[in-house]
Amino acid sequence: MAAFEALRASPHEGRAIDLLTRKRDVLPERLRVACASALVDRGDRGGAWSLVDAATSAEGLLLASDLARERGDLPLAVARIERVLVRSYDHPGARERHARWRQELGLDRDARSKDASATTMVARDTDAPFRILREVARGGSGAVYEAEDHELGRHVALKMYHEPDRDRSQLESEAKAACAFEGPGALRVFDVDPEHGWIAYEWARYGAVRDYVRARDMAFLLPLESWLLPLAQALARVHMGGYVHNDVKPANVLFLAPELPVLADFGIARKLGEPAPRGSMGYMSPERLAGRVSDPRDDVYGFGRLLEDVLAHVSDAVTSQRFGAVAAACVGADVARPTDGRALLTRLRVEWGVL
Repeated sequence: MAAFEALRASPHEGRAIDLLTRKRDVLPERLRVACASALVDRGDRGGAWSLVDAATSAEGLLLASDLARERGDLPLAVARIERVLVRSYDHPGARERHARWRQELGLDRDARSKDASATTMVARDTDAPFRILREVARGGSGAVYEAEDHELGRHVALKMYHEPDRDRSQLESEAKAACAFEGPGALRVFDVDPEHGWIAYEWARYGAVRDYVRARDMAFLLPLESWLLPLAQALARVHMGGYVHNDVKPANVLFLAPELPVLADFGIARKLGEPAPRGSMGYMSPERLAGRVSDPRDDVYGFGRLLEDVLAHVSDAVTSQRFGAVAAACVGADVARPTDGRALLTRLRVEWGVL
């Protein structure tokens, strides 16, 4: 980096760039981004794009989002800038770009996000037969609590909707979708009360992928294939059943046991071809941001983004390279992305040798 920066704006800059671009496949990302920035300064947007198209760092994604915007691909620009915000919400210039580009796309902020603080539970607040222990998650539609069943003494994950009257149909749809896929890879529903706005799920005592990523505790998540294959199998089962989960992200992949992941939160799951609801920032594909209907490829994109988040904290070079190719294919060009969970499972086993 020091040598390249010293050559910037010198008579030797062009030769240095040429040498680096020939080695693009083995360059560290930091050097690829620096080289791409130099190409932008020289007016070579195409060459710059080829260096940052598969970037995963905040700096690389920011440059890629600007280049996508210049190319007129606004959905791709928004998808890339949201990946920056998920990693670093205060990254310089990211929030301003995100707000401006979403407005240009006509994506108004989901009104439900304003109500995310509306549900605050204590034990006496609910008619459900549970004792609230602690809050474990909160989103636009509701909050999730660890609770104890009064009668059976077992722990449950109690999801309380912020506005049960308004969202009753979504609650019922979530419970039915979760029940439809009860079995390997899906969190079980124990009870539901649409009138009072709650669903009781089985308790995943080992937490979510998000918890381990935030704690940078990779020991639990390694080897990656021990839970990635079961997760791909769960997606395949959902897609074969004619549904799209529409919200595959680290917070929605839980562990019943160290090698037993389950998909949680079917709140915005939809049948194939139905309009896709707004999903989680940073985990929606460019095609979905552009208005595509519910499509399994968007769950595959979420799978790739989840894997990217994990790989950001994996220090083993062999693992990073091996699974980096998986993540890149899942979040890359739509035409080259596995078409659904079954295709993802096949490529994991055959092409990428994940057994």
